[in-house]
Formats: sequence, C-alpha cells, structure tokens
Amino acid sequence: MPGTLQDYAQAVHDVITICRDGEQGFRGAAHAVNDPAMKEMFQQYAEQRARFAVELQGAVKGLGFDVIDPQGLGGMLRASWMSLKGILTGHDVHGILVEVERAEDSSLTTYRMALSKTLTPEIAAIMQRQLAEVEQAHDHIRSLRDATAPPPDPPVEPQARVEPRSNEVPQAPAAPTPASEPHGD
Repeated sequence: MPGTLQDYAQAVHDVITICRDGEQGFRGAAHAVNDPAMKEMFQQYAEQRARFAVELQGAVKGLGFDVIDPQGLGGMLRASWMSLKGILTGHDVHGILVEVERAEDSSLTTYRMALSKTLTPEIAAIMQRQLAEVEQAHDHIRSLRDATAPPPDPPVEPQARVEPRSNEVPQAPAAPTPASEPHGD
C-alpha cells in the first residue's frame, strides 16, 4: 500500500517515540522493583530501546532527513506511575510486570503499524529486526508475569439451601390455641 512521505516520516517518528517511551518506562520499572535481577533486566531493556532509537535516527539521517529526538514523555509518565505503584504495593514485581507488558503491547502495535507503511528497504529491515527483539522481550516479560502471579483464590462453596420438594407445599406453623379458662355458672 503506497504512502506519502508524510506517512513514512510519521511512521518512523512513532517508532522512535515508542522506543524513547520504552526506555523511560523500563527505567521506571527498574526503580519500582527491589529484586536485583529484575532491576538489571529492566535496565538492559531500557538500554536496548535507547539503542533502537539511535539506530533509527542514524539511518534516517543517512538518508538526508532531519529527525527530532522525542523525549519519551509518555514513558516518563509511565515510569512515574510505576514508581508510585511500586511504593504503594510494596514493590510488587507482578504488578510492575503487568504494567510493563501493557506498554510492550503498545510497542508491538506501533512497530507493526509502521511496517505496514511504505518504508525504504533499509529502514524496514531495521524495524523488522527490532520488532523481533521487542517480541522476544514481550514474551519474556509475559512469562515472568505469569510466573509471579499470585495463586488464584480458592473457589467459594455456595451456601446449602433447603428447598421444599416440588410436591410439598410449605405450611405455616400452627397457631397456638388459647388456654381454656373455667367458666363460672
């Protein structure tokens, strides 16, 4: 599906922006957890997304275009939210992984939408390779999310109800009879 130069520019800008958002979001996730292995993983993903943005910017500049470097404001907001959530939930790893996976869903969508546009072969190849790595990160995060999920609540047993049999009609209790008093004649 042919597109305009504006479509191409917007698609590249969107991917660079989502990379910067991811970079900031992963940094926030690293600050929100106490587990050293999780911190390290989130920091590595933050560095990966920074590299992705720089790589795309370099490729676009190599084609003779100027590229604005977005600040990743959406990612900064997400990072702040995750830091706050970490504090409020006692640095709950599962909760942070849920938020990170949600952000990764957005990254996947952005890459796929950009790749549906008419791109130069060089930019398309870079995005395809990066998309494969984002998919791996997403799947890894999802598996960690599932592994850290709290056990499900035990099923609640329904209260036993005694119902009348279909052929029985419930009857009201018999009314007490008044005590007989002796009558004087």
